[in-house]
Amino acid sequence: MNGELLLTIMSSLAQQEVESLSQNVKMGLQMKMKRGELIGFNGCYGYDYHTEGKSITVNEEEAEIVRMIYDMYLEGYGTTTIAKRLMELGIKNKKGEVSWHTHGVMGMIKNEKYKGDILLGKTFTTDPISKRRLANMGEENQYYLRDHHEPIVSREIWDKAEEIRMKRSRNKVVETTGNRERYTRQYSFSSMCECAYCGHKLTRRTRHSRSDYEKPVWQCMNATKNGIANCPNCKAVDEAILEGAFLDAFGLLAGNFDDVLDVVLSYVAESADSDENMRKKQQIDKDISSLESKKSRMTDMLIDGTISKEVYEEKMVDFTRKLHKLSERKALLEDSICTQKDINRRMSELRDTLEKEQVLDEFDRVVFESIIDRVIVGGYEEDGTPDPYKLTFVLKGNQTGTVPHAKEQFKEKAKKSNEEKRVS
Repeated sequence: MNGELLLTIMSSLAQQEVESLSQNVKMGLQMKMKRGELIGFNGCYGYDYHTEGKSITVNEEEAEIVRMIYDMYLEGYGTTTIAKRLMELGIKNKKGEVSWHTHGVMGMIKNEKYKGDILLGKTFTTDPISKRRLANMGEENQYYLRDHHEPIVSREIWDKAEEIRMKRSRNKVVETTGNRERYTRQYSFSSMCECAYCGHKLTRRTRHSRSDYEKPVWQCMNATKNGIANCPNCKAVDEAILEGAFLDAFGLLAGNFDDVLDVVLSYVAESADSDENMRKKQQIDKDISSLESKKSRMTDMLIDGTISKEVYEEKMVDFTRKLHKLSERKALLEDSICTQKDINRRMSELRDTLEKEQVLDEFDRVVFESIIDRVIVGGYEEDGTPDPYKLTFVLKGNQTGTVPHAKEQFKEKAKKSNEEKRVS
């Protein structure tokens, strides 16, 4: 007992020492970032890093490629097309490899370093024990320094590229919540399907891409990223089967469970009538107005000589960055409000359809997202045997409906596909 007590006390002291040292190091790093020193610089295409002075200078050979990327983006080319073009030209990346990807090109488009500015503190360490790093979404201080180094593209070109990027990103419904979850609702089943065996989300993959037999499937993200051994019971399910199963479930629901369906539609209508998004938009309008007033007061203080030009520029950069973030959130809320109005209209049409005893003859994304909370893919039979093709639709309001026939649909679809291959 004395040994265990001593070990516990020593462990507590060691952990306290590590946390204290971590706080001191973090404080020192923040002071360096405030002075504009580069911390943890991993390299940036177009710039050369000098360790002795911890500074960066323009690499003219790479800078020409950066300017070409921005020119192509302003001409209307997408990041995927730009990446393919760089591969065709045989241009090497920072590692000396002819390898370019969409996310890498997009990272260059939105990198503020190319206009001469720098944002320090983009990531932070959650704790000194696990050393896990996350994107800084306001948890720690960030430092934005204007005209920190020589730019590769002009500020006007960078701003135009950012404007184009924001216009394109508004086509996707993106929401960032307090628990750091981020959803990009690009497809109907995005973030809607869960694995019944491990609880992970399902991700969309394309089989036989660039061929006549190309088809999208949904499979457990745990199995695709970490290996099938981490979720051995899961199977890839065709997107067409998920859509067909929803139509079957909806027809079954409309024909035999009127009371349940009425509860679901009432729940959706109640959620749709909520003015929470409108209240959020009004609050953002107030925040924008407040920041505009602060900018105006800062200008008056500069004219009166109350503050220096350096302080004025630093504050104005901070205000501009905050206004940009608020404008993004406002645009997303406005899109969400418009979408909600469309859902109200579609729900009204849906009620009329059901009153006439008609059913959906093709998959409708708006109807699906309006009445379905999530889809559980997989399950078990009565004897405990895993059934990876069992689909359970969880409706809004916690109502459920199970479609156990996806396996037969899968077999029938596979048989039909094989017959088509033999004919061709």
